Amino acid sequence: MINCVPATPQTPVSSATSARLIQHPGDYDSLYSACKQAAPDNVHRICSDFFRSHGIRKFPEEMVQFCKQLKDRCQKENNQSLLRRMVLVEKSAQLKYQHASPEDADKEFEALYNDYIKELDHSAALETLFELAQYQHRTSRNIQAIKVLFFAEKIAIKYGLQQDISFQAILHKIGYILWELDKPQRSIDYFKRSLATGKGITMDSLVSLNGIGINYQKMDSLAESVRYFDEASATALASGNTDFNTVVQGSSAVTLYKMGRYAEAYHNLMKEKELSFRENLWGNASEDFYWLVKIELQRNRLAACKALLDSFNAITPAIRSDDYASFKKKHEAAYLYYEKLQDHKNALASYKAFVRYDSLFQDHGNKNKISELELDAAVRVYEDEMASKERAKKTRAAVELVIVTVITTFIGLIIYLLYRKIKRIEIDKTNTEKINLQREAEIQALKVQLLSQLETIRNENSNFQAPLALKTNAGSGNSLYDEIPVLPGEELDREPESLLFLKEFNLAQKEQWNEFKNSFNKVYPAFEKSIVQRIGPVSGAELRLMMLHKLGLNNKEIAHTLLISPDSVKKAKYRLYKKIGINSAEELDEFLA
Repeated sequence: MINCVPATPQTPVSSATSARLIQHPGDYDSLYSACKQAAPDNVHRICSDFFRSHGIRKFPEEMVQFCKQLKDRCQKENNQSLLRRMVLVEKSAQLKYQHASPEDADKEFEALYNDYIKELDHSAALETLFELAQYQHRTSRNIQAIKVLFFAEKIAIKYGLQQDISFQAILHKIGYILWELDKPQRSIDYFKRSLATGKGITMDSLVSLNGIGINYQKMDSLAESVRYFDEASATALASGNTDFNTVVQGSSAVTLYKMGRYAEAYHNLMKEKELSFRENLWGNASEDFYWLVKIELQRNRLAACKALLDSFNAITPAIRSDDYASFKKKHEAAYLYYEKLQDHKNALASYKAFVRYDSLFQDHGNKNKISELELDAAVRVYEDEMASKERAKKTRAAVELVIVTVITTFIGLIIYLLYRKIKRIEIDKTNTEKINLQREAEIQALKVQLLSQLETIRNENSNFQAPLALKTNAGSGNSLYDEIPVLPGEELDREPESLLFLKEFNLAQKEQWNEFKNSFNKVYPAFEKSIVQRIGPVSGAELRLMMLHKLGLNNKEIAHTLLISPDSVKKAKYRLYKKIGINSAEELDEFLA
């Protein structure tokens, strides 16, 4: 028979009716638990069986609600594998109910396939290809469907998914479409491979067994045809599927007819005709009427033929207008009947109608058929397209990897350089601290040396006895201590009688003051230069006064060191303040800092 699986008639239902049917919220938990415990590749079929058993398949609103509930549970428990399966279940249902265009459906399924491949869920990707092929087959795009299925077969082998239920379904679907494309031997090969997997549901196995029987029937291998029909019938009865057993018996009737077993063939066809009427399968019923008429003609029961033809005419309004095969068979049966009666006028009219519908049928059939060579070529083109996309993805991934590597390396280099810089700063800081500590130690040592030198100068000054002639001048107010001693070469503003003594004194002190100045410059190397830059040239006496003040000596200590009176120190400082432009010792401290 043409349609080997009876379809359940669908009645449109309003949204309000659908809403009233949602009376089993507890089943969300049972369905989720069943899916969670099952192998991922079996989830889609579990959901389909559940929806079928609850009548949900007829109501899109309730289907959406169920899918949303299960997806929410998956996200809540972070069950990504089951979530991907539920997304596919929902997408397949939506596209079917929305009667999405083939182009839109292809894009939706291809997007899911790419996502699952990216997530390395090859099993879900395989099932997505199967659902895509299913949709293409439902929309009479057999060539596109077979290309996708052949590609899916290779994907399954590539990723070792031959044990997936989807793989069995793919082999079964390839066999089914090849049967429709009138390629019986290749169809048989795929049906047998599907059965050999031992996977899938009983219905797929029944369709495969029935399909093998019909293919052998086309090839006139009648004994093999009967063997597989008998196996299909036994399997259907064992599973309690009496309706499918009736379909199998109807399919086997053609083989029995070819074997001359007319009574058995007639009995089987009458049972299938009753089932076809009950399920409104008018295409199947047309096939049944055609073969019943041929059997009655063989048995020369013309009255029975006339009754069958009248019944055939009665169901004609129910047959789809584009079901050219049914109209072709109707007019062929009438032609054979009138030819048998030798009613040439009606026979000619029936024959013309038969030729017309046969032409339409052939034209329609040619759109869905393709030669072996063309089919292989089309499959290779499709495989090349998919391989090209795969290569493009790999190339894109490689480029992205290179870019990420370069960026990562660049960031790593920057981090390394920053680390080196920080370490260098830390080392420099440590070295600077060490140098500063060392410098500080050296300065402290030099300060000790300076103080030692000052102490030596003071001691010598304390032991110095001025000539009596100078001491007696004290009454005149011109004491030795009234002026700051000067070294040779400096301008001397002294009274003539003290000049010789001061020269001798300065000559004696010259060496010590030179040593002191050298030591002072080591501690404060920029001291003299800084003063000259700010106030211009200074005398040696002024420089010594500022050096001693810098070291923190008070007026009395400076007087003792320079061998002058404290009042002379005050006067010298006063003159120095005026030169610098300041008014106090505190300001002098800031100036010399």
